[in-house]
Amino acid sequence: MTMIHIDIDIQDEQEANRILSLLNRERVPHHVQTKRILTEAEQATARERIMRGGSQTLDVEEMIAYVKETRDRKLPFRDE
Repeated sequence: MTMIHIDIDIQDEQEANRILSLLNRERVPHHVQTKRILTEAEQATARERIMRGGSQTLDVEEMIAYVKETRDRKLPFRDE
């Protein structure tokens, strides 16, 4: 016996209700989980909080620049 697991992310509540009604009508066992999506402002606040709580010398942009400068080869499809 094989079981197939399908994850679907839907942000439109009406579309989600339409799909759920189809699943219920066809008696397909399913599980619904809602996830909260962070706004841009919430993401910025969280990043700021992480940066304050972590190392005072942590600078992500500086780390990325360092990695780009020190790698010894070009990455395919990224570096032209």
